[in-house]
Amino acid sequence: MMTYDYRNFLALIAKKHSILVYDDGLLLKEYKDVFGLFESSRYNSINEASIATLPSMFIRMRVDMVLVCGDSLEDVLKICKMVSSHDKNIVITAIFKSGDDAFNRHISHVADTIVFSPFEPKVLYKKMSIALSSKMMMQEMTHTLHTHKKFLDETGIEHFREEYRDDAKMISEVLYGYVQRLEAGELSHELFCEMADGIDSLGTLFTYHHYTAQLKEIFDEMAAFLRSYDFEDIDISTLEGFDYLVEILKDIQVYIENFFVQHIFSDVYVFEHSLHDSIGFMIRRLTNSKTKESEVEFF
Repeated sequence: MMTYDYRNFLALIAKKHSILVYDDGLLLKEYKDVFGLFESSRYNSINEASIATLPSMFIRMRVDMVLVCGDSLEDVLKICKMVSSHDKNIVITAIFKSGDDAFNRHISHVADTIVFSPFEPKVLYKKMSIALSSKMMMQEMTHTLHTHKKFLDETGIEHFREEYRDDAKMISEVLYGYVQRLEAGELSHELFCEMADGIDSLGTLFTYHHYTAQLKEIFDEMAAFLRSYDFEDIDISTLEGFDYLVEILKDIQVYIENFFVQHIFSDVYVFEHSLHDSIGFMIRRLTNSKTKESEVEFF
């Protein structure tokens, strides 16, 4: 079976971007090749002085991606937070030995992708290329949405559907990928954070017409739950909740298909209330809430 060459993919998309590296020595020794794929790179050892001068790095060079690798979980998290607070458009890849679940959840809120050491080079290439390409896609979409917002709000819903049909289909395909991973048995905080990013993108798209803008609040609720979900809560009684999550994602896909592609009238208010109830039901199942199931009907 042929495997996708993520090194070549990363080389293709990285050649016009710059990378800033903070490393305790592992990357310099074993993975120097990854730096050369970028148009420009700067390597820094992790120490108190280099961390203190991080803000000035953003002034001296254009930074598209920051790669942080260290044994000190505190240093890795500190650098990631500094980068994220400076510019959320910078792609952050964090490499470290797995900490406890609380730390892993914490850093996943600021890093775009996480690689646990030890790892094979192909894992690093894959995660870096996916993170960089996803951020580029989201930035381009956001720019396009802002450009057309005023026009769309002043015109009919059909213009909105036509203008963003391809973007909606792309998000739908991304959601389908999450469905496949869930159905294959992948349950991880990293996957949940990726799903939250996809849901955020969909919420943003819907805000660019007044008819569907109220859906963003529902998608914000869902994304916030996915990012904060504690996987220590998983037991036999909560597993059914993951099935409901799959069904919610599929239901969203159906709405996207009907609304943007087929132009079938789907009352946004009916969808809003159905989705809100379904998300509430899913949350209760995933957190093993004592609330009676009869209070909410799923779909």
